Amino acid sequence: MLARKMFRDMKHNFGQFFSVFILAMLAMAMYVTFEGHVLSEENARKVFHKECNTADLWVYGESFSKEQLEDIRNLSFVEDAQLRTKLSGSAPDCGDAQVDIYLADENTVNKAYRISGEEFNPSDKDSVWLTDAFAQKRGIKVGDDFTVKYAGGTFTKKVKGLIESCEYEYRQADGDADVYIENIAFVYMSYDAIDIPVPHTEMDIVTKDGGALAHEDAVAEALNHKYSAIIDRKSVQGLARFDSELKQHESFSYVFALIFIGIAVLVIATSMSRMVEKQRTQIGTMNALGMKRSKILFHYISFSLITSGLGAAAGMLLGVFLGAPYMLDLFGAYYIVPGRKSEFNMIYFAILSAIVVICAFAAYVSCRKLLKIKPAEALRPAAPRAGKKCLAERLPFWEKLSFSARYNLRDISRGKMRAFMSIAGTAFGMLLIVYGAGCNGLLAEMEAIVFDKTTPAQYQIKLAEDADADEVKKLASSLDGELIMTSALEVSAVKNAASSEKQKGVLTVTEGKKLYNILDLDNEVTDIEPGTVALSRKFADELNLKVGDTVYWHLYTRNEWHEAKIGVIYRSSETQGMTMLYDDYKNTHETYQPTMLMSDKTRDNLKSDAYVTSVNTKDQMREAYENSMEVVNMLVYMMMIFSATCVVVVLYNSGSLSFNERIKELATLKVLGFQSGAIRKMMSQQNVWFSVIGIILGAPFGRASFNMMMNSNGENFDYNLSIRPIAYLEAGIFVLVVSVLVSFMFSKRIKKLDMVEVLKGVE
Repeated sequence: MLARKMFRDMKHNFGQFFSVFILAMLAMAMYVTFEGHVLSEENARKVFHKECNTADLWVYGESFSKEQLEDIRNLSFVEDAQLRTKLSGSAPDCGDAQVDIYLADENTVNKAYRISGEEFNPSDKDSVWLTDAFAQKRGIKVGDDFTVKYAGGTFTKKVKGLIESCEYEYRQADGDADVYIENIAFVYMSYDAIDIPVPHTEMDIVTKDGGALAHEDAVAEALNHKYSAIIDRKSVQGLARFDSELKQHESFSYVFALIFIGIAVLVIATSMSRMVEKQRTQIGTMNALGMKRSKILFHYISFSLITSGLGAAAGMLLGVFLGAPYMLDLFGAYYIVPGRKSEFNMIYFAILSAIVVICAFAAYVSCRKLLKIKPAEALRPAAPRAGKKCLAERLPFWEKLSFSARYNLRDISRGKMRAFMSIAGTAFGMLLIVYGAGCNGLLAEMEAIVFDKTTPAQYQIKLAEDADADEVKKLASSLDGELIMTSALEVSAVKNAASSEKQKGVLTVTEGKKLYNILDLDNEVTDIEPGTVALSRKFADELNLKVGDTVYWHLYTRNEWHEAKIGVIYRSSETQGMTMLYDDYKNTHETYQPTMLMSDKTRDNLKSDAYVTSVNTKDQMREAYENSMEVVNMLVYMMMIFSATCVVVVLYNSGSLSFNERIKELATLKVLGFQSGAIRKMMSQQNVWFSVIGIILGAPFGRASFNMMMNSNGENFDYNLSIRPIAYLEAGIFVLVVSVLVSFMFSKRIKKLDMVEVLKGVE
């Protein structure tokens, strides 16, 4: 009997319960889409990294000996360690694609992960093991010849196997503005495979406890401080970029799930409270017939159990079969992890259960008070609430307000929870719709920051690592260009800093010719005062430094520390570190090795120069940058769709509740001669009020939360983006239009209102 009653009630109150279904579905779908992507990627990475025996520490120096390696292996916390050497080269038969060469006489740490062919053999001097993703793009197979040009000459060897590396989950060629898998490769080779002797410049360490930089001091002591830098995976771009991406998605999964659940709870609380009040006499009758209150209570809780349960289940299926696989496919073009696949995780059931329990509890809280009323009292209609003046009635201009305005203000004072739900839901929807509307101008603003302010030059010429400084200076002079040098560095606020007091980033050396600029905290071009350095804002905050303070720094390749005075704090969107002028860098007596030339001029056959690795025009870089923003746009538009749905659901549910709560009042107004149009206008007025308040409350958080979302992608990101005023206008108009359309949906209900049925007393 109660089951049939429940389905009849759901049919009569379809809008409210369908709202709960949609919100629960959105909460679960958002969670499973983002968290499902994270869990699937992490499971694949766990297997991948175990097979590769991924290092916890990377130690760089000018030369490491076998004796030093044994000293490190003898440390109690070291599981394994290995020496290797990295060289840079290019593939002349593949459009001079970048090739990172790894020479090793062992295969124990950061091992080559075999995709096809033979396992990497460090004793095989006549073969190379090549990147699988690159080989697929270039049509290279096991057994083919592969030619590499590097500083020591050129070699051609047989491809013995196709591999992947845990350090290259994210990869981008130095000459590219975006990820192009066909332009970057790495090869593993025997240490004795090349003709020229090279020192071991890298030591990779696996710790037993995963302590990483917590062991830096012990490693430094074991090496007698004869090293340049020690880093963990946070400073390995191929690993850190993906770590940050997954961390961002994990935060999205919980934040948006909580927001939609919160709105669902508000909908349930108001809907169930209204229903039990409306069915007061039915509850009293069931009590009088001997039905236990616990059974009646469970009957009303079951409304929430079923709708939220079905919604969460539908959301879980959407996420498992559509959302998470789509995310895996999308990010598979940017991050290489062998064996990735969409996986079901039992935590989904825990989240589904949590959603259902929270919604059921909201229903319980809404119903329990009325169920305590005695049957004899419940069989009589509820006494009208004692009338009292609302806050608005105390205003001096109250009497000058129109009838509809006064009526709506009194109604809001009686339905505070409904009003709060409408405003909160609309504010959240407005905030996310601002994301979507703002995204239309996002790309233009970011392009302006990168290509009009930071790098306004028409051409970007990438230089080889072994390029002769005098030769590139001549080239720069002939093209009226500006040479740029970038190198990895460590900075600290104190001398002899411990590992926890250092920050790892990028040193940029410029000539100050305005073809490469730094920006102040408001994204405007600023200058570096000669004799000082510029420090990125995030580094300044981490090290608690300000303009005028002293900063200490050294290059990864050198263990000699330098000190400098901070002349300006600047904002760098995607790379944190330090920038200085060439004349000041020259005084440090460090080796000057330009990596890039910015110019407004070019000449024919420039790329044929031995020390030029790539030449990119501004248009090419813009196109690559636009391609790289596709993922960001996808995420923003996805949230915009969900937020638009949220606004529609919240406003519709608010209008439906308002109609049902005021049905007797509306019938009375019709009896008094009010036309349906006038009544609809009063209801629309209240919805518009809620929408405007929600717009006003949600809009100010748009820019802050938008930048928070952009910066959540990793420690290197530091955006301060604005949102065009027109974006707020577009978002606000959308919310208002939805509000008006929702109000018109109740027009037929008002016209069909049976005044006799609604106003008659208890029979």
